[in-house]
Amino acid sequence: MIPIEVAGSAISSAVDLLLEDPDIGEVFWWLRPESGAPLAGPIRGTRLFAVAEKGCGIIGLAALSNIDSEAQYARLSCAVAAPYRLAGAGHWAATETIRRGVRLDGLRHVEAFVRAGSDTARRVLESLGFRARESSFSPVDVPPPGHLCLRLDLPTDSKGHFLMAGSARSAARTLSAALSA
Repeated sequence: MIPIEVAGSAISSAVDLLLEDPDIGEVFWWLRPESGAPLAGPIRGTRLFAVAEKGCGIIGLAALSNIDSEAQYARLSCAVAAPYRLAGAGHWAATETIRRGVRLDGLRHVEAFVRAGSDTARRVLESLGFRARESSFSPVDVPPPGHLCLRLDLPTDSKGHFLMAGSARSAARTLSAALSA
């Protein structure tokens, strides 16, 4: 995961190519050049990441948008290129994006909008604990027509919850440091 505000214009051509994929373009329509979104700089209330695969480059995008620190809320958007969709890249990207939101923004409520009939995307989110809801937590965020609202409500106590723990790499480093001490 590469924060876009760090990578900026260095990966803008890869992002432009990803946005040509109709599925990715539908999720991240607000990043298209005609929307006026500043890809090289921060977008207010949004954490945007490029999803990278070792040896393959940028394979997708993930974002937390409409971040409301007081309500501990954000909306998750995640899409990966077709060849990586059934290989776990979307699950990994969604997991890491939520973990960063928990760690950096104190999130406890995360919503995602999934196209009705997109069973794979829905199953990925449900495996992370998301559940279908009749309406959005946020009065600002409303699912587009033909989409379902799924929400994840995280516990206030982070003990033992896999989405609220550090990344596997940092956990491995901590374990390694403890064993060598």
